[in-house]
Amino acid sequence: MSWVTIKSSHYETDLLPLKSRLEAEGIQCFLRNEHTTQVMSHMATFVAELQVAKEDMEKVREIMTEIEKA
Repeated sequence: MSWVTIKSSHYETDLLPLKSRLEAEGIQCFLRNEHTTQVMSHMATFVAELQVAKEDMEKVREIMTEIEKA
């Protein structure tokens, strides 16, 4: 399975609402570098990345468009 980063942030909490919405829609996703950003938040080079399976990108785009319109 190939993973794609759809959003990134220095703060994992910025990604959690979208992650929760995707999971509620049955889309498997995870936060890459989640723990690194928690421990090393003072270093700007580390970012958390919200990733989804490449196969789910069409549905993810629909959800993200819907969220942006709201």
